[in-house]
Amino acid sequence: MENNNTPEVRFPGYSGCWEKRKLGEMSESFEYGLNASATEYDGENKYIRITDIDDITHKFLEDNLTSPNIDLSSAGNYLVKEGDILFARTGASVGKTYIYDNKDGKVYFAGFLIRARIKSGYDPGFIFQNTLTTKYNEFIKITSQRSGQPGVNAQQYASYLILVPNNDEQTKIGNFFKQLDDTIALHQQELTTLKQTKQGFLQKMFPKEGESVPEVRFPEFTGDWEQHKLDSIVDRVKSYSLSRDVETTEYTGYKYIHYGDIHTKVADIIDEFSDLPNIKAGNYELLKKGDLVLADASEDYKGIAAPAVITIDVPYKLVSGLHTIALRPKQIDSLFLYYLINSQTFRKYGYKAGTGMKVFGISATNLLRFESLFPIFEEQTKIGNFFKQLDDTIALHQRELDALKETKKAFLQKMFV
Repeated sequence: MENNNTPEVRFPGYSGCWEKRKLGEMSESFEYGLNASATEYDGENKYIRITDIDDITHKFLEDNLTSPNIDLSSAGNYLVKEGDILFARTGASVGKTYIYDNKDGKVYFAGFLIRARIKSGYDPGFIFQNTLTTKYNEFIKITSQRSGQPGVNAQQYASYLILVPNNDEQTKIGNFFKQLDDTIALHQQELTTLKQTKQGFLQKMFPKEGESVPEVRFPEFTGDWEQHKLDSIVDRVKSYSLSRDVETTEYTGYKYIHYGDIHTKVADIIDEFSDLPNIKAGNYELLKKGDLVLADASEDYKGIAAPAVITIDVPYKLVSGLHTIALRPKQIDSLFLYYLINSQTFRKYGYKAGTGMKVFGISATNLLRFESLFPIFEEQTKIGNFFKQLDDTIALHQRELDALKETKKAFLQKMFV
């Protein structure tokens, strides 16, 4: 950095120090929102509360739209306008911000939000992006702890110090981050669509209850699928009650699959890129390519029997660890079985067969009682490979999205003071 009053990265053509301004100096007013409950959305008037602002994107969430439960004829002052910035004033999300977007339509803001209406001569986008910086988060952390419960009032927000360049440079920075945000939002939408597409295929490419063929099928395959119980198409592989105590930072040639790593996706589709924990050497029955390892315990029913599948000839000795059930398919495609276990066909069974209240579990006996329909091996392989390609595409989009978010994070650190 040139000095404490200029950023590390700057658009060419701009020079000179940035000047200190309090947020209150840059705002026409700070106002608290409507003291009204939410009611069913009327199709026009939207109500934004703290929970309606996405924690990550800071966009207005429109999944569960509501309207203010109040006579709106006298509530015009609570309409959010272009350039307005909303600040959460209390609770766990204190400090969270939202900048109004015309695409959001007619929006009224609720009482636990504070609206700053930015003066002309200052760029709202620049100020909003400033609220996403580490410096702002530190301000919120310190200020919100001064009273009994987390909270920042309008007077405190007005005292927040921002270093600002001239309006032209503010606008350029604000527009730059707006374009970056739009790109991130587009990638997020594409990723969401891909995940929804996968869920749709998982429902349609396995037969529904009472049917012998799936709704969607590759054209070269015909004929009914055949019923099999899981214990007739897999062998058990020994699992070991190995807790985290056996892990080591040194490479020993031994690794394991712990049920916690299945839930966090550290162990999922295991390939040459998987980074499984090293463990101390021992005398174990080993896993091999094609084996599945399922978590027999979960904190919620959705995670019952969550699977991992080994897709490579592992170049190390791999062991099934704590709270796992290891299976070795016999004449069944491993990827097909992995996706079948992830489908609603098995999920419904897992929920019924699972036990427990706070921690859900499934026994190997109950797991192996699961019955389902299976096509011929060639069709299994085609289905398994189809979903694997879809997962690879999802993973690629996720990496691109993560890279964009990291890029923005770096620019926020270097383009603000």
